[in-house]
Amino acid sequence: MAFYEGSKMRLKIGTQEVFHETDATLSFNREFKEIASKDTDGVESSPGKKSWSVSSSAYAINTNGLKKDLKAIADASNSGELVSVQFTDGKKGNIVFSGKAYIESYSVKATNDETVTFDYSLKGNGKLETGVNA
Repeated sequence: MAFYEGSKMRLKIGTQEVFHETDATLSFNREFKEIASKDTDGVESSPGKKSWSVSSSAYAINTNGLKKDLKAIADASNSGELVSVQFTDGKKGNIVFSGKAYIESYSVKATNDETVTFDYSLKGNGKLETGVNA
């Protein structure tokens, strides 16, 4: 048994990895409807809608279109483009999450004497698929 390595799990938007990514988080949520009546003893739950999102941080660098960078994230956000997303380490037999999403938000941080960074989030559109790398 081997643990997944955080440094190997990468976010890919379209066909390109986000360059100089420092962290990424995938979140999955399911709503539940509560049902309570005079005929139930307590509250019963019924599964409802599912949603998912991804958030990430990276160093800002100009890759001239060779990899996903701050400009590519900003362009996709401003255009409202639906993008393909994959989150995986690429290792054969390991898990891969994939789906379609919109860039929901991004922010840029420029601190004196430090490298510029940016944070962004993607809002899932439709089903989040789970599989394994071939």
